[in-house]
Amino acid sequence: MTIPSCAISWADVLWRADGSPYSPDYGDIYYSAAGGLAEKQAVFLEGCALPARFAAGTPTHVLELGFGTGLSFLTTWAAFLQHAPEPNPTHKFKPELFFYSIEKHPWSRADFLKMATQWPELAPLAVELAEQWPDPVPGFHRRFLSHGRVVLTLVFGDVDWALKQLQAPFHAFYLDGFSPRLNDAMWSTHVFRALARLAADEARAATYSSANAVAQGLTAAGFLVEKVPGFGLKKHRLVATRRPMIRSRKPHRHKPPTSVVVIGAGIAGLTTAYALARRQVEVTVIDAAATLGAGASGNPAGVLSPLLSRDCHAATRLAQMGLGFARQQIKQLQQAGFSVPAAFDGVVYLARDDIHAQRQQQIADEQSYAPEFAQWLDSSVLSGKLGIEVTEPGWYFPSAGWVSPRDWLVALQAHLGISLRMNTEVADLSFENGFWRGFSVSGEELFSASWVVLANAGAVSSLLTEFASVLTTCRGQVDWLDRSDSSELAYAQMPLMREGYMLDLPDGRRVFGASFKPGDQDLAWRVEERMENLERLAALSLNLVAPTIQDGRKNQGRVSLRATSRDRLPIVGEMPGQSGLMINTGHGSRGLTWCPLLAEVLAASCCGEPNPVPLSLLRALRPERVIEE
Repeated sequence: MTIPSCAISWADVLWRADGSPYSPDYGDIYYSAAGGLAEKQAVFLEGCALPARFAAGTPTHVLELGFGTGLSFLTTWAAFLQHAPEPNPTHKFKPELFFYSIEKHPWSRADFLKMATQWPELAPLAVELAEQWPDPVPGFHRRFLSHGRVVLTLVFGDVDWALKQLQAPFHAFYLDGFSPRLNDAMWSTHVFRALARLAADEARAATYSSANAVAQGLTAAGFLVEKVPGFGLKKHRLVATRRPMIRSRKPHRHKPPTSVVVIGAGIAGLTTAYALARRQVEVTVIDAAATLGAGASGNPAGVLSPLLSRDCHAATRLAQMGLGFARQQIKQLQQAGFSVPAAFDGVVYLARDDIHAQRQQQIADEQSYAPEFAQWLDSSVLSGKLGIEVTEPGWYFPSAGWVSPRDWLVALQAHLGISLRMNTEVADLSFENGFWRGFSVSGEELFSASWVVLANAGAVSSLLTEFASVLTTCRGQVDWLDRSDSSELAYAQMPLMREGYMLDLPDGRRVFGASFKPGDQDLAWRVEERMENLERLAALSLNLVAPTIQDGRKNQGRVSLRATSRDRLPIVGEMPGQSGLMINTGHGSRGLTWCPLLAEVLAASCCGEPNPVPLSLLRALRPERVIEE
């Protein structure tokens, strides 16, 4: 990916005496002193004819250039709830408004909430969004609001980069950057051409600007432009409609599927099923195991944390974006009443040695991460945060944490649109007359479906032989002990990582590990691997292991298998030349962090929606990258 930095900083916002926000960087106001809310309604909602579209119950994709205060989005969200038909209460809600907004300099959560206090009628919406405020890292940040009816995707980054990372179709465009005179990058010929590429037929664009250059740019890009009365002190503003054209590009994706079969009931499979089910797609999940969590997703707990690198490679981007999305999914399930033990109070990742510490210090110096996301700290500060002594410097990730994967699975599968078929092994697949058929070992037909997702880790290669040399199955043993067995054991305030990891659960267990044995598929627990895990635990901190329990004679652990690809990136997307066959595997040890977001990728692809992650990342994950080598 080609973003120049892995980090961003919050916008510099000055609050003037009248309570209005001002940008010293661009020398311009964020909204009209005549009334920001009324301006947004007149310029954008009416300019793009959205109230009528909402009232008709038509799914709508909006793209905004310049999220700024968030007021345009809040206004659109409120209008949607006002005009859209009430959903059927007997069904789970489905996404109806997809709102994308590009912002190079996003506001902090504190500034956003300060702005929202000026509009009491929007306060409940503002609080709901603030609770899901994205981490300050570049990329796509998707959030589900109003029980999933509204989907906001904040795109943090430069507008030229961001527009290249999007795919159609969009039905409305808000051109809401600072004025062309002060911020010409938001009003360039490249921007207008990109909008034309992303526009559905008859898509509308609206802006407060009436500049001739804007009108000419939109016209040249294929829009019919009209100058209409302005708002407040402005004499005119512009509205535009994309001219219908005979296009050489392929038409947009066909209608969303009504049903999908997902093979695999781990985190990859059930997050995929959940993403589809919340779009009112009926999903059947099939797994060879007898119970949920038979694989790696059945460990007592797992860590969700970001990944850092100097070059901000694809895995770094995916983990950074995936963390926030996974965190919010878990929190929303908890709010819905599901018992999903989890905490996002921070994770510490220690340097392995002096050389590694120097490299991490360099990343910290070069990237300048916001303290809300990542802090490089010395051992004394980390010891204070952990409540135990550590001797190396390391990263502190304030918004990372841990979850009980199996409880997460139980909450996901409770969705009314998901049905489970356990104890069912799919031994063969065939494609006939537009349908994928699955068969048992004995040749019995198990299903027939136009869409199938293979999310069964290394077992993908048993159904698609081209993956046999692509995926490596890795044995991993996780162990735990009861802290009450020894009064010498200190309590760690948050998960701690180095070569291995550990975390102290509220139920008194200390979980630690994990071994990593590529190619080893034996599922028997081994005492020698427990000893290795105890050594990893001691390497984190000598305070974590008491001499009385180091012999490892008590079997408290489990073994599972993970699948990794050659390049350590997951393999996600539709199989080339095999319509309706999707792959979701190769997650290694980071599936908890990025699987929910990758599930959105597959669901969006199936349903013909704009992409929830950058196109450059989609290309880095696609199956053909590994099977065509």
